[in-house]
Amino acid sequence: MIRRAWAAPLVGALTLTACAVQPDEINLRDSFAEQIASVAEVADFERDGEELTFSGPDGRGGTADWRVRIDSAVLEPGPDDQVPYEGHIVSSWYRDGELIESLGTMSGLPTVIQDAGIAQVCYALWDTASNAWDW
Repeated sequence: MIRRAWAAPLVGALTLTACAVQPDEINLRDSFAEQIASVAEVADFERDGEELTFSGPDGRGGTADWRVRIDSAVLEPGPDDQVPYEGHIVSSWYRDGELIESLGTMSGLPTVIQDAGIAQVCYALWDTASNAWDW
């Protein structure tokens, strides 16, 4: 009976480890979408596969209808054991139907979006402590 008492917590711990979220392109894309949706100024957020739509600041003092297309999501090795993966997202952004061109390191996206760690070409780091992407 005593042997079983310690076995149950051990099995439970192993099960949790086996069920821990692992970084992949799918949850990277999901996290990217969630990061955009979490911006306070974003409203009416919807996702249909790789297409995201919402209304939000236009970056010029007004509001716009936005459409974002996730073009690619790639995982690469991270800098250390605490951050074992970098996730890179490339996306196309359309403000009121017009493509917003990325100018190298300059972005035409509203500052509030950029402040959330989002851009046309951006990356997230996999945090092993929280098993989540950090933008």
